[in-house]
Amino acid sequence: MDKKKLRNDLILIISLFLVMAVTLTITLSFKVRTNLVARIFYENNIVETIDLSKNEDKDYFVDGKHGKLHIHTHEGAIAVLESNCPHQDCVHMGYVSESGKPIICAYNAVSIVIDGNNINDVEI
Repeated sequence: MDKKKLRNDLILIISLFLVMAVTLTITLSFKVRTNLVARIFYENNIVETIDLSKNEDKDYFVDGKHGKLHIHTHEGAIAVLESNCPHQDCVHMGYVSESGKPIICAYNAVSIVIDGNNINDVEI
């Protein structure tokens, strides 16, 4: 009797994990972004405004304090692909597509800020 109960408990636990995994996958895959605009700043001045909702694959080159940054947009996200800064933190950020998550290259005095609404953003 104990083996049957243990087997049923294992089936229940595995089923719950599968339902949670499917729900999480569906939720994350349907994250909708609307009205997202990336603004590229050099020393607190806007040098470029990019509409990320167009989902374009496009390269941008921005002059920084110590050299150029190669910036790329892809499927509604933006990333710094190349920079001559020593630590490469801006490059390691990867593609960003959420408002409130800036990309900053302090060495070159360049920052990228995304404004707009993510459907999953919570406003207080």
